[in-house]
Amino acid sequence: MPVGQEEHIEELRDIHRLEIASQLQEVEKLKKQLAEAEALISASQVSASRTKEEEARRKSEIEQLTTEAEKAKEVAKEEEEKRVKAISLLKTVRQKLVKAEKERDDAVKELDEMEAKERQGRERERSEKARLQSEIDTANLEREKAVTGLRTQFEKELAAVKDRAEKEMSSIRTQFNAEVDALKVTCTSSLWVPCTDLATRHRFHIQTN
Repeated sequence: MPVGQEEHIEELRDIHRLEIASQLQEVEKLKKQLAEAEALISASQVSASRTKEEEARRKSEIEQLTTEAEKAKEVAKEEEEKRVKAISLLKTVRQKLVKAEKERDDAVKELDEMEAKERQGRERERSEKARLQSEIDTANLEREKAVTGLRTQFEKELAAVKDRAEKEMSSIRTQFNAEVDALKVTCTSSLWVPCTDLATRHRFHIQTN
């Protein structure tokens, strides 16, 4: 229950208690006055010398006191009804407060559950992202390794082919030079210039290829 509402209810209770105490004091006063009136009536009955005017006055006072007593009883009855209504109102307010507190607790609980679900969802999302990133990193690493391996193998094969080609060209040059030298030896003096020219053109053809 909010503090302001509790203070207001306690204030109503204090006012109600003060009003009841005041009414009870008034009733006691009226009862005392009634008792005094009755005593006066008894005294008036004993005293034969009192006049009719005195008796009428006393009777009027008695009637007035009786009326006031009835009024006091009516006021007391009304105050009792007010007290009952106040108690009923307090019960109603208490029930509403209990219901409001329960609804508040349920709302807080529901909010906590929603926040917990959101946290779990974010955790799952982060975990899934981390897993996918790990798979991507692994795939990239494997791809780089594969590319590096293929590049190394290609370079090795290229070097082997280049080396083999150079060896073959060297072998061809050696064989050609031997053939040219042999051709120079076998050529006659009359055919020396054509043979030399032919050998030069043949050597140029081999080198360019």
